[in-house]
Amino acid sequence: IIKNLYQRGYERQDILELFRLIDWMMTLPASLEENLTTEIYRYEEERKMPYVTSVERIGMEKGRQEGLQEGRQERLREDILEVLEVRFETVPDSLVEVVNGIQDDSLLRTLHRQAILVNSLAEFQEVVNSE
Repeated sequence: IIKNLYQRGYERQDILELFRLIDWMMTLPASLEENLTTEIYRYEEERKMPYVTSVERIGMEKGRQEGLQEGRQERLREDILEVLEVRFETVPDSLVEVVNGIQDDSLLRTLHRQAILVNSLAEFQEVVNSE
């Protein structure tokens, strides 16, 4: 009924008033009431969304993937620096800048392993310089 009212052009406030009347006349079990509320919110959100073309969807997915990759890289950088700080107490700012500037996933994973294995910060710096 509620979807039908939206489709016929009724305003949200009018639909809510009718819903209050129905709610007063008929009590739903809690689980059904929760499902109905969720469905109403979902439907309202769908109605607000403009049509998204396939090209736009591809662009949105690409942006999402890039965001995920940037998040992974950021976590790897943080992990590398944390390992170095735990093992060697202080990490020179110049080395922090170099690590934070790296954009390659495989290099970051390699440096994370090396941060765990090297015997000194100088040795880690050599690994960074050789990559």
